[in-house]
Amino acid sequence: MFATKLIVSIFARYNNQRGSSAVYHLFKGKKSGQTIQDVGLFQLYPFFSITPKLTKAQYDTYIEEIFNAQFILLTEENVVVTDKGRQLIEDFRPVGFDGWHYRGRESAFFKRLALVVQTLSNAPHTMRFLPIEQDGVTQRFVKDYLRYHDFQQPAFQQQFTTQLMELVASLPVEERSKQVLSYRLSGYQQSGYTWQQLAVFLDEDILSLQLRFTSCLHSMINEVRNYPLLADLAQNIRIEQLLTQSTQKTADLFYKGYSLEQIAQYRRLKTSTIEDHLAEMAMNDPQFPLTQFVPEELVLAIRERTKQLQTTKLRIIKESVPQASYFQIRLVLAAKGE
Repeated sequence: MFATKLIVSIFARYNNQRGSSAVYHLFKGKKSGQTIQDVGLFQLYPFFSITPKLTKAQYDTYIEEIFNAQFILLTEENVVVTDKGRQLIEDFRPVGFDGWHYRGRESAFFKRLALVVQTLSNAPHTMRFLPIEQDGVTQRFVKDYLRYHDFQQPAFQQQFTTQLMELVASLPVEERSKQVLSYRLSGYQQSGYTWQQLAVFLDEDILSLQLRFTSCLHSMINEVRNYPLLADLAQNIRIEQLLTQSTQKTADLFYKGYSLEQIAQYRRLKTSTIEDHLAEMAMNDPQFPLTQFVPEELVLAIRERTKQLQTTKLRIIKESVPQASYFQIRLVLAAKGE
């Protein structure tokens, strides 16, 4: 039900202005102009790329179930949240997510954590065990980490355990989410639960469990600076450069003085693609020179009509402010979202 509530709550944020695939692209972290722009327009930063491995077939199954439960209505162009759906999410507050800053990289943090926990659990008994993580990069990282901290010393093991327990206890997520995290860890002669096992044990669907797990990891990494031994495991996990790689290349040229047309020619990309990049820049950079593309009076007109019409649909705003181009409207909406 957690996944159902989250999906319905995001459709509610879209305010009847997006189709059924919008949440899927958001959860997957699709780097298209539309999805990136929607993150800013509808303040969906926490939920970007929180399930990068979700398949369309899995997602469609949830949409069908949500529709059959009468939480949403499906039209040719958009999804409408019903009164029943709004009642479902009335008290729903999804906390902990920070997808915009992690985009799936929290999994690397958990791999490190899981292997350290498994090693420390086995250390008093034996060092001959099958590592829960077979990934070579993770194994090398953990090996260096354990060697640096002299992991066989009881003092380190006690400090690590204490910091981990205190950190998890302090997280603002539901207790069920903390349970999911703990059950995924392996110890001495005890393997962590698979998602299928957890679904049976906790009587909850797999996507809901995975979403809970992700929110827990995001919360942990955001708070880990207060726990030095765990902070070392979070090295290079948080994304500080928020622009997509292609947009960053455009930004570098733009701030060197290249015009939109010059950037398109230099990079051999369509003008519309560069416009997507500029909209993403406007969303992420508070200092973006919006009035270089949109006169101040037109910015005010677009924002006023957007507020009056209660929509972010470009076509409707364009009809109301015909002197503005679609690109100008997109820039204003993107900057407003920021």
